[in-house]
Amino acid sequence: MFSVVIPLYNKELSIRNTIQSVLDQTCQDFEIVVVNDGSTDNSAAVVEAIEDDRIRLIHQKNQGVSAARNRGIEEARYEWIAFLDGDDLWGKAHLQEISLMMQKFPNEKVFVTSFEYSDKRPMFRHSRSEPIFKVENYFKEAMKESLMWTSIVVVHKSCIDEVGGFNENLKHGEDLDLWARLAKQYHIVKSEKITGVYRIEAENRNISSFNPNKSMIFNYRFNDASSPDEILYYKHKVINELRSYLRTRRVGLFLKLYAIHSRNTSLLSVLKLKGL
Repeated sequence: MFSVVIPLYNKELSIRNTIQSVLDQTCQDFEIVVVNDGSTDNSAAVVEAIEDDRIRLIHQKNQGVSAARNRGIEEARYEWIAFLDGDDLWGKAHLQEISLMMQKFPNEKVFVTSFEYSDKRPMFRHSRSEPIFKVENYFKEAMKESLMWTSIVVVHKSCIDEVGGFNENLKHGEDLDLWARLAKQYHIVKSEKITGVYRIEAENRNISSFNPNKSMIFNYRFNDASSPDEILYYKHKVINELRSYLRTRRVGLFLKLYAIHSRNTSLLSVLKLKGL
């Protein structure tokens, strides 16, 4: 029923535990599609050593995580695509929870559970009356809460055909770009149950240097917004990015991003931050 798509690039120390977290699922109706994106370590060998016929390892030249995920989607044999990065973990009931969500909302096509960071840092969560619900306003709610994160998202393959896959021209924010496109076309069903762990200590998290030309926030155009809430959402993203550049004294990036979005972002709104 599920095709679990795992992009792989130099995750030799993590990939075995990641795959094991899938094999340990209480729901066992899945295949695992691992796309080796030109790893230069022993990542592929670690995958090959795991004996399970449901695992398929596909090799390609290094093209980036978006291309690897898109390749996995293309190779998937099932209609439901479950994403998992090569250094993150699922709880044993992740796919079972998704199945329950599908039963409750059989006509929907985008499902997402909840996650926690491996260091247990506090996270804001909206208070809701039901543990499984439709997100009423993605752009409004996502300004405060991390509604979607790659390793807890399950999408019907037809949705990718409709809105397109991960933008291979982006290396920063490519996931947020896809979630926004999905949110404009489909209802998002969310569960408050935490079924994923974002491993912040995993190796190779920051291997690539930041390139603004490959960043979603640098390439976003407010004229493309479909609603006032979408405009507010991206203003929020831009302001937070500008503030981070001020904190870290990356003046060049600050000036470049502000020049792009100065018509929609005031300096006053950027400077309204404690500590600046």
